[in-house]
Amino acid sequence: MSATGGSSGNPQPIDPASLANLKEIGGGDASFVVELIAMFGEDSPPRLEAIAAALAVADTGEVAKNAHSLKGTGANFGADKFRSLAQAIETAGKTGDLGSVPALLEELKAEFVRVKEALDAAVAAGI
Repeated sequence: MSATGGSSGNPQPIDPASLANLKEIGGGDASFVVELIAMFGEDSPPRLEAIAAALAVADTGEVAKNAHSLKGTGANFGADKFRSLAQAIETAGKTGDLGSVPALLEELKAEFVRVKEALDAAVAAGI
């Protein structure tokens, strides 16, 4: 953990305990978690782009659907900020109030990078 990773300002992008729980669910096999991390890295960018495309045509259903998927994926890794941002976008899609979504989406994209880097570091460290 880094000195900047505490509760001040910039929380850890993932919860190591969540990775340990996933490993336990996978029968103690780290390859299960590695596969989930790979899926996160492959599936999230197209979903982020789908939100942007849906936003451009005010397709609230697609905004909500893709954000919902990202929310669940983030929760798997204890990526609380990522999950929270996705949830806010999902809620905006469900209520039809998309005004806040462009800024939230930019934050979510930046948080994706942080989460992906943390997950890649966990893989490199053997999870």
